[in-house]
Amino acid sequence: MSVVELDGRTTAASVPIEGVLLLGYTGRDRATVLEHIRELEALGVAPPSRIPAIFSVAADLVTTGDRVLVNEPRTSGEVEFYAVASSAGWLVGVGSDHTDRRHESVDVAASKSRCDKVISSLAWRLTDVEPHWDTLEMRAWSTDGAGRTLYQDGCLGMLMRLPELLAELRRADVDASGRLIFGGTLPTIGGFAYGHRFEAELVDPVLKRRLRCAYDVELKP
Repeated sequence: MSVVELDGRTTAASVPIEGVLLLGYTGRDRATVLEHIRELEALGVAPPSRIPAIFSVAADLVTTGDRVLVNEPRTSGEVEFYAVASSAGWLVGVGSDHTDRRHESVDVAASKSRCDKVISSLAWRLTDVEPHWDTLEMRAWSTDGAGRTLYQDGCLGMLMRLPELLAELRRADVDASGRLIFGGTLPTIGGFAYGHRFEAELVDPVLKRRLRCAYDVELKP
């Protein structure tokens, strides 16, 4: 993985990933989180046993590629920040927890394992963005036959901070060492969209830079 330094240079970092932890329902506004849970329950998605929810998937689902193969058409991405420990310290990037929505109503945990998790190959040092963490912006776009549409838009101030997420993992007795952590997503604009392309970005308005990941969604033969 490459680290984007404050002066614009990129340096290499060793990032051993033994697994992936996907955290859900990580919004700071608990009332909004509970409302979202009720909305999903009306769609047949079982409520989580704890908040925030914690799901674990295999490391081989992580990719920096530009294509995701899916088993059925009702899948969609979710823009999230990711955090991972490296030889350069904690790094932060942007990714997408692509999820099988049809299977989500059957088994949420299993649905997380049915799709790849795309991440940016570039990342920032946590220490560089921590002082203005809440101002970081996340956006996502979904493209289908009708065109490209803004799908999610918000800032990290809407979500729990990384230290809080790590504390929740310890409270749940989950070992985070060697794990890449997805920090939760933002509300969608208009509900799930099952497009053929998904784009996500993390923007730092203070340091004037951005990270991106983008991929096509293709149905397996």
